[in-house]
Amino acid sequence: MKIISLESTSEDLIINKSKFIGLSFIITTRDSALEKIKCLQSAHPACSHIAYGYQIYSGKTLKPYFNDAGEPAGTAGKPLLNILENQNIVNTCLAVVRYYGGINLGTGGLARAYSKAGMLALKRSKVTDFILNNYYLLSFKYSMLDSITHVIYSNNGSIIDKQFTEEIQLKVKITPKGAQEIVVRFPLINIEEISQ
Repeated sequence: MKIISLESTSEDLIINKSKFIGLSFIITTRDSALEKIKCLQSAHPACSHIAYGYQIYSGKTLKPYFNDAGEPAGTAGKPLLNILENQNIVNTCLAVVRYYGGINLGTGGLARAYSKAGMLALKRSKVTDFILNNYYLLSFKYSMLDSITHVIYSNNGSIIDKQFTEEIQLKVKITPKGAQEIVVRFPLINIEEISQ
């Protein structure tokens, strides 16, 4: 699987006087996708349509979704979702803002225009391998902090939150493989997978 690591906006695509602007966004939830679309609506209040498609992968399920935004069924959001599915890209939303130019494009013309605008935005994005990170709560003795921190960072993980009481508690985001390495190297550590 792949993911974009750089959001982008395409150059304006003019087809039969209609203007299409493709955009790509990094998302992790349905709500984050809808927030991006809401921002687009605020930025483009005079546009005719904002169609979008996205795929979210949580590590357990793949959730695809598209919205044609009032265009004929399957001509706007569906082509954008198809791009993501065909390229195996997750946690990404492709959106296209359309300003209607007065000439109908037909269903085939619409699907091609939305597809082209989405592809232009995706080509301007940086696409990289998707690495699934889960959230874990770690509890351990102070003397283990440096060693555990080294394992977290060497597995491309990150520390989300720290609490220092009788023991150290870290909320971390790390690959399942990295979590397993912590368990093997530090058998006395208490590690628990948690939700975000």
